[in-house]
Amino acid sequence: MARASNIAPNRHAAHPFDLKYGTDTAGYLSPGQLRSDQTHDAMNNGYSAVAPSVFREALCRWRETLPPSAGRVEAYTFVDVGAGKGRALLLAAELPFRKIIGVELNQDLAHIARRNVALWNGVARPRAKIRVMHEDAVKFRWPRPPLLVYLNNPFECELIEQMAAKIAAAAASGPGLVDLLYVNPACADTLTHQGSFKLLWNVQIEMDEADQLADPYGASSDRVSAFRFCRPLHKAAS
Repeated sequence: MARASNIAPNRHAAHPFDLKYGTDTAGYLSPGQLRSDQTHDAMNNGYSAVAPSVFREALCRWRETLPPSAGRVEAYTFVDVGAGKGRALLLAAELPFRKIIGVELNQDLAHIARRNVALWNGVARPRAKIRVMHEDAVKFRWPRPPLLVYLNNPFECELIEQMAAKIAAAAASGPGLVDLLYVNPACADTLTHQGSFKLLWNVQIEMDEADQLADPYGASSDRVSAFRFCRPLHKAAS
């Protein structure tokens, strides 16, 4: 607990988002607190939720990069890998995505996320249906593109690499319209070295005042990167 206090000194702070909607999305849980009996448990990076102001700004920036041929949010399925308690799912439902899916390995967090979705459906006006799946992201069967895959530094780079390979395979079998939105991108190099994703932008996004006061780490901004699937160039036969 002492280590958690050092990492997230403000981990018990209530967030205005939860106070407004009655949800439970705030706080910090260490990797050790999320261990169970799952194969990839040991590779999780703990739990904390994205600041709403950062998420909304990141989505706005992403929408500005959409190609004219697929510029409608309605065409995209939003998938949160390592969905935790589901705050990003609720925020994503402010936009009319085709579907919104949360993939969460920890059973307790998946249960909380589902409860938050039920509350959100009753108090807000979600513009897309939200589904929470208790599942290992490496085993997840990806829906057809277009996809916006969301990550908030959920686990170690080895799993990011495995997941990226599966996403690339799903993208290559279809129109190839797959983007990644990566908050606190600790494994960004893993994605670019994998060869199927190019970096669109990488920015530091400032939180608004309310988010700064409630941030479990006491931070005032977050680094966010966006990536886009690019088909590998095949060498011509000699």
